Amino acid sequence: MLTSLLFAACSDETFDFGSTLTQQADKLDISATDYQVTTRSVMADSVLLRSSYCYLGRVKDPETGAYVTSEMMTQFNVLDNYTLPAEDKITSRYENNMAGADSCQIELYMSSPTGITDTLAALKIKLSELSEPMEENIKYYSNYDPVKAGKVRNDGLVVDKMFSYNDLTVADTLRSKSNYYDCIVFKLNQPYTAKDGTVYNNYGTYLMQQYYRHPEYFRNAYTFTHNVCPGFYVSVHDGEGVYTEVPDMALRFYYRGKNSKDSIITFSSIFAGTEEVLQTTKIDNEKAILEYMASIDTCSYLKAPAGLYTEVTLPIDDIFRNHENDSIMTAKVNFQRINNMVKDQSLTAPPYVLMVPADSLTSFFEKKKLADNLTSYYTTYAVSSGYSNQYSFANISNLITAMYQAKKAGGGEQWAAKHPNWNKVLLVPVQLKWSSTSSTTATVTGIEHFVGIASTKLVGGSQNHHDPILLNIVYGKFKQ
Repeated sequence: MLTSLLFAACSDETFDFGSTLTQQADKLDISATDYQVTTRSVMADSVLLRSSYCYLGRVKDPETGAYVTSEMMTQFNVLDNYTLPAEDKITSRYENNMAGADSCQIELYMSSPTGITDTLAALKIKLSELSEPMEENIKYYSNYDPVKAGKVRNDGLVVDKMFSYNDLTVADTLRSKSNYYDCIVFKLNQPYTAKDGTVYNNYGTYLMQQYYRHPEYFRNAYTFTHNVCPGFYVSVHDGEGVYTEVPDMALRFYYRGKNSKDSIITFSSIFAGTEEVLQTTKIDNEKAILEYMASIDTCSYLKAPAGLYTEVTLPIDDIFRNHENDSIMTAKVNFQRINNMVKDQSLTAPPYVLMVPADSLTSFFEKKKLADNLTSYYTTYAVSSGYSNQYSFANISNLITAMYQAKKAGGGEQWAAKHPNWNKVLLVPVQLKWSSTSSTTATVTGIEHFVGIASTKLVGGSQNHHDPILLNIVYGKFKQ
């Protein structure tokens, strides 16, 4: 009896509901029952990353003492109908009367530093030229290493850089302007040797000469990355305290030329890192520490990037026992956050969490699915739920019914034994892409893994010391 009470706190409240909504003959019997769900932490291992944004930096997780390192790779896009002035209009001239660039640089624009970023901390990073482009038809996960994969050119362009989030070499008057963006600048002004052995005074001149010799290479992003610029890899080599999103990047060169009035002025040409070309983030976590956290049984964790998920086992059999012919009208569950009592070890909770069947996690992201409110859902921390300090899923009845029907159609217990995750879902930190910035008209256009620094503990685990996690089921059936 005690076990039954622990597993299903049966309020079994029945209501005479529907008399004002339907005819008397169609009145519904409504009953509600609470069921306990169980949770545990599971390792994320690696996550599929899209081209929407990159992260760069290394920080020490104040919660665990583990280091999290993010490195990035980017290609650059060439716009349709890209043109340069006729070569005889270029007044910047170098060896053999070669038209070229006065200077060239790569710019990485930073935004949204994590709460544990030290804006004055110094980080040593390295920009390395790729030997060949990373292909679009391959799905790259966060553990993909371009160096080990042989994608970095051994004798290619390499630039070392020390930087901090707040660049104090830039005047305060400039940094205080509203249109100023924190930026990492790699100067590419040293002599550059192309793969064919030709030496140029800088990388910009190489780009310009490729254009004048092979304008067809600049027809689109594919021809540009496969014939001119495969891309660059940015790796972290020393320091800590900086971890930031890199939403925009640019390859830019400057040259002098004649305008329509034959006046000599300075021009610039830019290639941007956009979603039309591939961008990836490589994430290194200390696996041993994550494994230890996953083994803690007094709570469960949500940890990003590529850290920990919470696995939830739903009591499907119990929900439908003696209710085979009833309809599930609503199924609500809340996951309460456990506050970190040490303020200097507090990380931001993941802003959005996706609930998805455990066996569907990989296909959900690889097929670029959206939450359909049938078998997948997302919720917002402490905002959309209407409650503070928790993640709330207001109605997952479709998912519960789908799980029950899958087991029934598969053959029952024998099928369930061959599909051990049939009644399990994962809670996964995610980032949403929106159709616009307007809060009233915006719709979700994409769901991706969250790659920023975020972590929280949730009530749960096999040795939960808090109130149990309850799944509230509201049944409905027509009166006989």
